[in-house]
Amino acid sequence: MSKPNAVMTTSSPFKLSAPSGTDIWRKPPSHNAFNAPTYPANLESHPLKSFSRARLTFTLPPSSQLRQYDQAGLLLHFTKPGLPANQTKWIKTGIEFYLGKPYIATVGCDTWADWSLAPGPEGDVVGATIEAKREEDVLGRSLWVYWIVRDGEGKEVERRPLREVNWAFTGEMEDGWSVGVGAYVARPTKVEGDESGGKERELVAEFGEGVEIEVLDS
Repeated sequence: MSKPNAVMTTSSPFKLSAPSGTDIWRKPPSHNAFNAPTYPANLESHPLKSFSRARLTFTLPPSSQLRQYDQAGLLLHFTKPGLPANQTKWIKTGIEFYLGKPYIATVGCDTWADWSLAPGPEGDVVGATIEAKREEDVLGRSLWVYWIVRDGEGKEVERRPLREVNWAFTGEMEDGWSVGVGAYVARPTKVEGDESGGKERELVAEFGEGVEIEVLDS
């Protein structure tokens, strides 16, 4: 449910594709990849203090067509004027194909990235609805990530909590930081023949309900 002082926007449905060798991942001592295609290409940016929530629904090809680490979902990219690219922060959450199965994966990157997996969707359709939402309890503010589970008719039947991120809305973060919000697709794994190119070697995800973003009206 939207807040009384919130403004919500929803993009049109779209498809997004990624060639091999694309990823969003930062691991010590020095690996820092941020070359995955996003939609929009230049993420729509909002003052972090105004961010309320974001949601999207997407589908990937069947498991038989997926590679290790193929992934797609929602991206929040936290930036600040003058901040070097290797010091920005981000959260990505969606589906990642790992060890022959689709998992619901969430990665939070403060200084370095971490990674968590939850059992993903079963059946022929590899897809999910994901939501990231600002929340507050007696201890303070945080960002919660949910998997919105739907039945065969598309009706929401469960909001399954996946991850609480506690660094996203600290006083330091809300002082001058912005957040870019959008969709992403990545295909980190390369296989023989990728160098020859061709659309058939790209990972394509379909975002059938666009990207829904809610910000607080200042």
